Amino acid sequence: MQRITVAVLALSLAACNVDTGSGPVGPPGPPGNANVFSLNFFFSMDDAAINGSVASVQYDVPDLTPLVVDEGGILMFFRDQGTWTAMPWTVGVESADLPAVDYTLSLGFGYDVGFLEVFYEASTPAVDLLNEPDREVKLVVIDGSVFGKKMVDVSSWEAVKEAYGL
Repeated sequence: MQRITVAVLALSLAACNVDTGSGPVGPPGPPGNANVFSLNFFFSMDDAAINGSVASVQYDVPDLTPLVVDEGGILMFFRDQGTWTAMPWTVGVESADLPAVDYTLSLGFGYDVGFLEVFYEASTPAVDLLNEPDREVKLVVIDGSVFGKKMVDVSSWEAVKEAYGL
């Protein structure tokens, strides 16, 4: 109920045409989107905590506000062989002896208010996760006020970059 009241008040104030006499309107500013931004960082296995078949690193991210968590979203990409790949990502690792998948390895993430966790997860604890490579990772934070307003191919870093002016 509070949200509706605030929306009606905002619309009625926006409909008012008040001349404050503050002077001429200046030129438009550069394009951008204050409600969406990206951060690059490294997921390093030296910082990872190993728990069975999961190796994870936890990060404090104050920009993951309740509005982002409850009504917005985040996207994650990792760099591999010169391209950005959307996360979560899973690959099947084949046996050297048979043309069959021995196990799967996933690179994923989880988040909450102020918190991000990036992890490798193997389908079996027999995998030595410390042999997995460090990854350059990109976090895209989308405030709840703009998330649902654009149709964006979120599996493509280039599409996200173009749509949100990153």
